[in-house]
Amino acid sequence: MGYRSLAAPLLLAAAVVVAVPGTACACSCAALEPAEQVENAQTVFTGTVVAARRLPGDRSGPTPPIVYRLRPDQVYKGVPAAEVEVATNPDGASCGYAFTVGSRYLVFARGGETGLFATDPGVPLHTSLCDGNRPVRPGDRPLRREDGVEGGEPLARDLLAALGTARPPSAAPGGRDATEPSEATPPETTPPETTPSPAVSSLPEATMTASPVSGRTDDGPSVPWVPIGGTAAVAVLALAGWGLRRRGVRRPPQD
Repeated sequence: MGYRSLAAPLLLAAAVVVAVPGTACACSCAALEPAEQVENAQTVFTGTVVAARRLPGDRSGPTPPIVYRLRPDQVYKGVPAAEVEVATNPDGASCGYAFTVGSRYLVFARGGETGLFATDPGVPLHTSLCDGNRPVRPGDRPLRREDGVEGGEPLARDLLAALGTARPPSAAPGGRDATEPSEATPPETTPPETTPSPAVSSLPEATMTASPVSGRTDDGPSVPWVPIGGTAAVAVLALAGWGLRRRGVRRPPQD
């Protein structure tokens, strides 16, 4: 049998291996720098795995993905919720990452479409063996070099530099559950500014004083200054006339 007769069956076998993820294909990861891993991820955080569930699937078909639920404690990128579900394939041969319930990890999760899964996992985030996930020391503080546990090696300086500053989920922008509708905060209302009304005199009308010159009050009608003055003038003239008459009576007779 010649080489050409063997070529077709070998190519067919290779196509079958590649076309059925999770069965016989081996995962090959391109070497990425930590900065590239952070850039490719939608969210990067440290968190503890609290649960895992395998999705239902056909026994005769490829193994369905596993959905892990994690509780983040520090956020380096993105907006994880109080609890995050991340899907991955069930084994390393199909580029799945094997998380352990109860352990803490540095997680690089992606969003959007992926060609890794044979069935839709039904969750928005997914990760793989090639994304940079790694176990870290238990706790809830931001990562330090001594928090590396993989192979007994400390975390690389370039990894910590690429991660940047961590913040707790409560301080992350929109740190609420992404599936939970946010409660709209009613806008603060400022009471309208009131223009103070002009000051009104508290004095009663009876206490308003009259002007000695004009004979008028500030706001009211004239007061009886003129009639009183006229009466006094008449009285003075009458007295003057009476005095003159008396003087006329006492005047001696002329020769």
